[in-house]
Amino acid sequence: MNLSLSRFFERTPTTNLDTCDREPVHLVGMIQKGTGLLVLDPADGRIVGVSENLHEILGKPADALLGASIEVLSEDIAGQLAELTDSPHISHEILDAQFEADGAVYDVVSHTHAGRRFVEFIRNEAPSASLVRKRMRRCGSACSQIMGAVTFEEAMQVAANAVRDLTGMSRVKVYRFLPDWSGATIAESRDDRMVSMLGMHFPDTDIPKQVRELMTIVPYRFVGSVQDENVPIRALAGHAGELDMTWSMGRAVSVMHTAYLRNIGASSSFSCSLMDKGKLWGLIACHHVEEAIVPSDSWALAQEIGTALMLRYDQAQRTETADMISQLRRIESNFAAELRQTGDVEDVIKTLVPVLQKFLRADGFAFQYGLNLHTSGETPPPEFIRDLIRWTKDNLTGEDQFQTISLQSIYPASVPYKDVACGVLVQPIVVHRVCQLIWFRGPITQKVTWAGRPDAKMVADEKTGVTLGPRTSFDKWVNEHDDQSLPWEEAELQAAREIFQEFLDIISSQLLLKEENSSLRRFAHMAAHDLKAPLRGISSALQWMEEDEADPASVEEHRHLAAQQAQKLQRLTESLLELAVLQEQKPKMVNADLGQLAQQAVELLGHDIAAAGADVQIGGLPSCVAAQDLLIRVFLNLIGNALKYGRSADRALRIAVSSEDDGSWHRILIEDNGPGIPPQYAERIFEPSQRLVTDDKAEGSGFGLSICAEIARLHHGRIYADKTVETGARFVLELPKAQPQ
Repeated sequence: MNLSLSRFFERTPTTNLDTCDREPVHLVGMIQKGTGLLVLDPADGRIVGVSENLHEILGKPADALLGASIEVLSEDIAGQLAELTDSPHISHEILDAQFEADGAVYDVVSHTHAGRRFVEFIRNEAPSASLVRKRMRRCGSACSQIMGAVTFEEAMQVAANAVRDLTGMSRVKVYRFLPDWSGATIAESRDDRMVSMLGMHFPDTDIPKQVRELMTIVPYRFVGSVQDENVPIRALAGHAGELDMTWSMGRAVSVMHTAYLRNIGASSSFSCSLMDKGKLWGLIACHHVEEAIVPSDSWALAQEIGTALMLRYDQAQRTETADMISQLRRIESNFAAELRQTGDVEDVIKTLVPVLQKFLRADGFAFQYGLNLHTSGETPPPEFIRDLIRWTKDNLTGEDQFQTISLQSIYPASVPYKDVACGVLVQPIVVHRVCQLIWFRGPITQKVTWAGRPDAKMVADEKTGVTLGPRTSFDKWVNEHDDQSLPWEEAELQAAREIFQEFLDIISSQLLLKEENSSLRRFAHMAAHDLKAPLRGISSALQWMEEDEADPASVEEHRHLAAQQAQKLQRLTESLLELAVLQEQKPKMVNADLGQLAQQAVELLGHDIAAAGADVQIGGLPSCVAAQDLLIRVFLNLIGNALKYGRSADRALRIAVSSEDDGSWHRILIEDNGPGIPPQYAERIFEPSQRLVTDDKAEGSGFGLSICAEIARLHHGRIYADKTVETGARFVLELPKAQPQ
């Protein structure tokens, strides 16, 4: 099954389409002059649709053909059609048959689409076998020259010249789409009958969205005449629904397009799509001063030349990218050697950042690793860079990088920083944690030569405002603007993807080691400090027991004190061990229902909840990829803390667990109406061994929230105490909707 243009209209809201974009050009129900059409039902071979001009080509009236078997046309053609395969990889099949009528020869071309077989009759104005062989030789020669061209510019010129030879058209353009879907003529071959359009730009509205989509689906298209002499299609009773003509070569043309062609001085046209990595890159666009239909045997030859051109483009991009990556590897080697020699990561990064800035010809550069942000050149303020990183995370839409040449046009918050952040390239790189590489380019003043004013209003009905015709003037119009940066070249984008993977791994390892060493020192100091207190208590109790051994009551009191301190010591060591294990753990992630996990925690705390007389409510919680046991541990700790520290004699304790959707994050809220947390302690409480309650009678080790923070980190999320609440405490657990791979 071939793709249909209908899918474009199904997935695109009409509110996103202008008047021209809404026209269903594949459902016109007519064909062009110089062509004919039969539509067959493949199930029984009956003819269910005919163009009303077939009597001129086949000598049989439309009524005599409707409902008849294809054999009525020719047993030979029926046999050839029966042998054709319905493959999405084969677009149009040219049959070994021709029809002559009034001195004209018609080729027979067939394809299947939407449950119908289309048989088209296309006028061939030069049906010479020797001419076909000559065209094939010209195509082969051109493809060889294209692949052997020294530069891509040379390859484009070879392609334009060859397609003009194949088609006989007056002017052939290599037309490239720009990021905003405007376009530019970047190569041209023409005769003196048509004006040059080389170097001219055209607005995106010249080729509507659905037409660009059609060009992505169908590789070539001809317009034999711009006089709108179209022929209706008649359908058999019971088959009168809209006929999907997405793949029909003779499909009638929109009156908007024929008017456009007349306005640029063309009487006929042919185009061939240029595809790069599955996306529409540009066109080979041909225009002719006379009415003409490019012969069917030339369609695939032109496509072959276009394919060779895009292979040469890909080759040029790969060569340029390989050169850039080779340069990267040399830089990487030098910095890696320096890093191994000095071991000072911060100094090496400070030296590296300006090099990365210059490497992609940027005006500024920022490197974020964790909470650290290093910049070079002209950049926006750090707080804006961090906001930009968060914004781009939500706007990557499945891409592995974010890039634009006009940030202010899509991110209003960047308008004040247009002079330094007009063009932006953000490349996330996952090593031990996510790094962000951000290049900035300021705007440049550009002069663009347009074929007519791009903002010129199209001809429209004064009452309805509906567009009735295209632009009428294509005179050169020069526009100067400074709202875009230099574009990010394909080689630069690919180099950003490849950049310093190994070297950043070395850097991150060193930074991680530095952090771990610092953390280990803090951990050892904290452990030594916290373990000393219960050990002193046990030692003192034993000493007092020895001194008071004659007094059984005193000995029992000291024994009880020693037991308390031993229990405290046990809790501390267990918490230290749990925290250490978590820091080394790679948890098993599964799709988890957070509501069920919270409910399990509540059931485990059932005795404590009853003892506190607390009301615990669990709202609707989402599902996400998580380590179930660890998140139960978080709920146990947070709800348990509320039960321990939230009680009050003057009010009933209420605990609520709920959620909020925050773009790419799940926000889980655990709230209580207890005494709350002073804002100055909101961050300290997540440090190991930090407690707001110093009463020795309160159970706990002071490590619970540290363990929660570590569990959140393992999920690439975070946990914090909300400082904005006025009464009670609110803890927020943020978990990503999608876990990094």
